[in-house]
Amino acid sequence: MTETIDTRVRLLLYREFVEKGRAPTSHRIAEILEMPVKEARAAMERLAAGRVIALQPESREIMIAAPLSNVPTPYVVRAEQSYFGACVWDALGIIAMLKTDGTLETSCPCCGEAMAIEVRGGALSPARGIVHFGVPARQWWENIVFT
Repeated sequence: MTETIDTRVRLLLYREFVEKGRAPTSHRIAEILEMPVKEARAAMERLAAGRVIALQPESREIMIAAPLSNVPTPYVVRAEQSYFGACVWDALGIIAMLKTDGTLETSCPCCGEAMAIEVRGGALSPARGIVHFGVPARQWWENIVFT
């Protein structure tokens, strides 16, 4: 039964996040799925333990449901609506997940110069700059907020 609840919460979470541009609260999840808030929160904790989502440390509400960030970041995706990515990789992943054209707006972490990466027809448009990953992917979840 737990797997079914977790799957329902996960699917609802992503559907709401994509439709509204923000993650639903645990109360909203419970309301839509007609379950106690305690049950919705328990499912969110299991999803976080399984590295599916990351929760905010104090409120335990959703911070990241990769590739989507529920908190503002320097990686803004403009597609049908605007979304935040936790990093450049996730921001490009949002465009891929939506299967749409989009633009990633960010800035150079060294000098602050504005940068944009466009995706059209599933391909990156020519752009200047370098995408740098300072931590190997296998280590991202060791501290997902700061990688």
